[in-house]
Formats: sequence, structure tokens, C-alpha cells
Amino acid sequence: MGRVALGLVLLGSMGLAAQATELSPLADRLHWCGSAFYWLSTDAFDAGNDAEGEQYAGWSDDLAARADMALEAEGRTKTEIAAIRDDYDNRVITEMGADGARYDVTACPELVAGQ
Repeated sequence: MGRVALGLVLLGSMGLAAQATELSPLADRLHWCGSAFYWLSTDAFDAGNDAEGEQYAGWSDDLAARADMALEAEGRTKTEIAAIRDDYDNRVITEMGADGARYDVTACPELVAGQ
């Protein structure tokens, strides 16, 4: 019984990860850049640069909110949106700065409102 339940959980989580790849181009870029700014804020805070950390955290929050609104408009549930956000956070940390990253993090500030 436990194996069946575990299998269902794994299948469900694979389905959510697959949904993350089916986003609109705008929601995809907003989530990717929002996650990148999240990780940059963490690095800045860890380095003791609170002003930079606050800036990146604000940018991350702005892009995440806009990405969530785009996904809500696409009919995604709050549970799906949370899973998508988690998936992006996990993928972006490995992609940032690597060859073949989905986006160039240096182009992400152009998405931030008021930039």
C-alpha cells in the first residue's frame, strides 16, 4: 500500500514539473528571472551586502507576483503555481551562469517595473 501511495505522489509531482514547462513565454521568463533574483538576493545577504540583497529581493517579489498573475489568468490553481515556482527555483540555481541557461540573468532587470 505504501509503495502505491509513493508512486502516486511521484507521478503527481512529475505532472506538476511537466506543467512548469508548458507556461506562456511571458510567465516562463518572469518566473525564471524572479527565481534568479531570489538566488542573487540570498548571495548578497550572505555576503553582508544588505542593500543589494533588498534590491534583488524586491525585484524577485515583483516578478514572482506578475508571474503568478499570468498563471492565474491561464487558469492555474494556487497549488499548481506554488509547485511551478518551486520547480523554477530548483532549475534556475543550476542554470544561472551556465552555458545553455534559458535566459541571461543580466537581461532580467529590464522586466522589473520602473526599470
